[in-house]
Amino acid sequence: MRSFLIILQQTYLQSVRTQSFRWITMLLILLGACILALPSLIEKFSSDEKEGNYVFISAVPHLQIQQEQLQQFNREHTFQLGQPANIEEYKEEILQKKLDGLFILKNGDNSSMIQLDYYVTDNEPLLIQQIKFFIEDIYFQKVIKEKNISSDIADSLAVQVEPNMQQLRNTDSNSFLIIYLLIGIMYLAITTYGNSLATAIAAEKSSRVMEVMITKISPVPMMFGKVLGIGLASLTQLFIFFSSIGLFSKMEIFKIPSDSIAEAMIEMLTISYIIYFLIFFILGYFIYAALFAVIGSMVSRPEELSSTSIPVTIILMASLAAEMILVIEHPAGIEAQITSYIPFTAPISLMVRIVNDTVGSFEIVISIGMMLISIALFALLAAKIYPKGILKNDQKLTFTELLTKR
Repeated sequence: MRSFLIILQQTYLQSVRTQSFRWITMLLILLGACILALPSLIEKFSSDEKEGNYVFISAVPHLQIQQEQLQQFNREHTFQLGQPANIEEYKEEILQKKLDGLFILKNGDNSSMIQLDYYVTDNEPLLIQQIKFFIEDIYFQKVIKEKNISSDIADSLAVQVEPNMQQLRNTDSNSFLIIYLLIGIMYLAITTYGNSLATAIAAEKSSRVMEVMITKISPVPMMFGKVLGIGLASLTQLFIFFSSIGLFSKMEIFKIPSDSIAEAMIEMLTISYIIYFLIFFILGYFIYAALFAVIGSMVSRPEELSSTSIPVTIILMASLAAEMILVIEHPAGIEAQITSYIPFTAPISLMVRIVNDTVGSFEIVISIGMMLISIALFALLAAKIYPKGILKNDQKLTFTELLTKR
């Protein structure tokens, strides 16, 4: 036990003292700051956009538009009344980019229709729709006044239909961005620290340090000490990342608009979500860490890791692709349920389904139990193979040779 703790402490301290650990930690803190600051920056730059300059001409005798009405209609752009005799001049100004658009209101083909012609350089469907509603409202108010219709009747005739798209599941659109972010962090962390584990084992073999250490420490405690040490280093980075986001939000350094991804992330940083994320990250890390430990013991030099680790990398990429294609868009589908019980895809699938509220407590317990069983089996396999491979620094061993070699 003492030897195991020594290896654990040494591996952890070596991992957190590396230059790459410091750079990645700084990038994660910067990422958290960018997530919180991005909505404010977008709002700032969008508010600094140049307002449009438009001319409005009413050629309908019985429907006159006043300058005051135009000013109150849309305060984001500048509207001014124009003269019908100067239409060609206005068109030329649009071509010369001195004017952004020209709107001409005139009689239609029949008496019950009013036609709106417009000339613009950049089509803005929302602005066109706003002008349409503006004209219809002006005409409505004119008819009420001419026909001497009471205000009660007028109010009953006027109705506004407000389209409002609702989510099919108990989540919002920003949750998908949060899910992508969490999946990216989990995938990169497992890949980075899994490769670090394999590299550390291969480097010790090539430097013959292992021959000295093996006389003092049993190979199996040595392997698990390295796995846990590097795993604790990864958890340290995640703790710093989530803590920085929480600290930035508490200090209110950035203005966070409502319904933004930053607000959604802060709302999702609840104790339950963080605990779930850490549990699934730890389980996913240990599933792949045992495989990376085997990969590291198979090679004789760190340079050989890139080719030897291809099978594990393919499994990781295939799992990520399955999540992106099958699970994220359909978290309540049968594919999401199946991948929740496959050890390589279960950590991410469960996190996606928990965020979308499509998984029950019983399913979570069963899936975690299956992952723990898988970790135990992979650990037994690694414990059998690791001692055979670490002392063979003169040749590259195959997986079959490690299984059959005594």
